Amino acid sequence: MSQMQRNIANGGTVDGGSPRVTVLIPAYNRADLLPTAVASVQAQTEGRWRCIVIDDGSTDDTRAVATRFAQRDERIEVLALSENRGLGNALQAGLERVKTPYFVILDSDDWFSPDAISRCLNKMEQADDDVSLVCADGVYWVQAEDGSLHRDRVQKGRAFADKYEFFCYGPNLVPRFLRTEAVRAVGGFENDPAGHGRYLEDKLLLLKLIAHGRFAYVEQELYNIRQHAHNMTHPSDRARFQAIKRQMYERMMREWGDEYEIEWEEHPEGWLDVKTLHPRRRS
Repeated sequence: MSQMQRNIANGGTVDGGSPRVTVLIPAYNRADLLPTAVASVQAQTEGRWRCIVIDDGSTDDTRAVATRFAQRDERIEVLALSENRGLGNALQAGLERVKTPYFVILDSDDWFSPDAISRCLNKMEQADDDVSLVCADGVYWVQAEDGSLHRDRVQKGRAFADKYEFFCYGPNLVPRFLRTEAVRAVGGFENDPAGHGRYLEDKLLLLKLIAHGRFAYVEQELYNIRQHAHNMTHPSDRARFQAIKRQMYERMMREWGDEYEIEWEEHPEGWLDVKTLHPRRRS
């Protein structure tokens, strides 16, 4: 048995240290793109990680691809779900297997920059205990029909002054590097009445977290977002998406004390965002 194998067998990692971070990669029919995501984890400058690939009932070769990685690298395991449960429910199944103090989500069609885990881990371990999430900047890449990638734009992350500032923030934060204990304290990835764990599962979790703590930000490009034909919301689904978002946000506002009335705005391409919040008049 090699030294690396002995370290891993004893609960350690490739560098001999105890794992600090678990990478959760939920995947559904991503056999073609999953290798890039997993390879970006293996290329991290920080070696104290475990990786769980969650096959969400795929009908293609996703499970076989993930299994081949796991057979070659004992830091990687495959959680195979018997049926498609949706992203939020898949992540909750993965969360139940997390044994590290932190975990980070990597979408199966995206990839990390080499020092993503290192930078986020350092930021989190220097932060106070009420910091539940670390994010950074994300780079959007457009995938052409021939498979080539073209850099498009940068999505800047940020920290927030309070929960209402985050409530009005539209984009998804990336990467979502999370404190495991804090996520479990708010119930994890909820199978909520609106989205049933299939829509806006990440935003719902972050809304619950920001109500009890703070987010931290690393001003560096650490996450790469692939834009391709199969990850775009179809126009026919946008009305449903809008309805779910309204229900979810109105529910959270009620849980926060219903101090504000939400004013919505719809973008020309059909996305719905919070435009502003109006204080409610109290009789």
